[in-house]
Amino acid sequence: MMDTHGERNIVDHFVERVGAYQREVLINYYVALKTKRFVILAGSPTLNKMCLPQGLAEVLVPQPSKQWSLLQAHPWWVTRSGDPSHMAVAHARFSNLKLLDVIEEASASLAAGLQSPFFVGLERMSPAEAVCYFDDLPNNLLWRPDGGVAQIRVPHNLYVTGSLDMEEKDGLVPSQELHRQAITIHLRHNDVTPAVEARKQWEARPDWQARFVQSAIHTGDQARAKLRHILADDCNALAPLEQLERLLGVASCSPTVSDEAWLYVANAFDGDGRGLFVESALENLRIAQDYALLQSVLPAVLTAGMESLTEWSEEAGEYLALCFPRAYAWIEQLRRHNSDMLGKTRAGFASTPQTAQARPAAAERAL
Repeated sequence: MMDTHGERNIVDHFVERVGAYQREVLINYYVALKTKRFVILAGSPTLNKMCLPQGLAEVLVPQPSKQWSLLQAHPWWVTRSGDPSHMAVAHARFSNLKLLDVIEEASASLAAGLQSPFFVGLERMSPAEAVCYFDDLPNNLLWRPDGGVAQIRVPHNLYVTGSLDMEEKDGLVPSQELHRQAITIHLRHNDVTPAVEARKQWEARPDWQARFVQSAIHTGDQARAKLRHILADDCNALAPLEQLERLLGVASCSPTVSDEAWLYVANAFDGDGRGLFVESALENLRIAQDYALLQSVLPAVLTAGMESLTEWSEEAGEYLALCFPRAYAWIEQLRRHNSDMLGKTRAGFASTPQTAQARPAAAERAL
């Protein structure tokens, strides 16, 4: 029988290993990656965003290893070369081959009956690349350097994290494609921990790899069953969100969005029902509900129409601030700094128009 205490050991080990961010930020990333396997870390260029996926990989995988690959997504450096177009294509070919190699290794691991996670970090993506890697790739499509597309099979033991540089004041409106396939986490300067003494160095624990892979809940029915076992009979895991919908007089979330919220909340508990954010089940539930609203429900609201966000804040601000303080703080920040975005197109990043029908070729993405 699996030691269900092991998952809390994994997250504690992860927090000790990284150290640069507050525990809650790291656990949120861990749960998001379990829930969707594709995570975008958005934040200031001065923040070290890749330390999150690298830190988790180092907890589980002895280094160096083919199970951890860090790729420079966008070749920002080519503008300083003598032939930027040629260098951009060369960079795209290298990244494409490296990603294919990781996918093949992960697929071979599954075929051999192994529960081995493979982690990929895509550093400093452009908005166009975010669509290619976090909409197309989850749909088993890989864009080639010449701008063509190849049908591939993405194995379920592949975990992809990309970093996207943006200032806190800019705000990010994810496209419909991105929020369906990935979870976007906004990192802020106040998420960083104060300077601390050097953290204890841990050895990787390969025996935890199967625990990490097998601990993930993948369907809404599995999530509901797990939470029924953990919570009291009269505790509805998504009751605060349902109350919010009643306050606004709006229809329930779509089944897909609702299931994702259930999945996130369920994945925030270990197999014994102890919280990963905090051990107390009810307090852990409240934190997980807040992040589920922030990262799963709100993106759907935003892409349905920015005016919905204003409605939520004006009509249910008090309830939001009480039950969903993290989501409410983000809504207010977005309203303050991005009022000019209200009413703009709901598809694509607010700063860069995108279409799902046409992706730029590698050289165009780079320049």
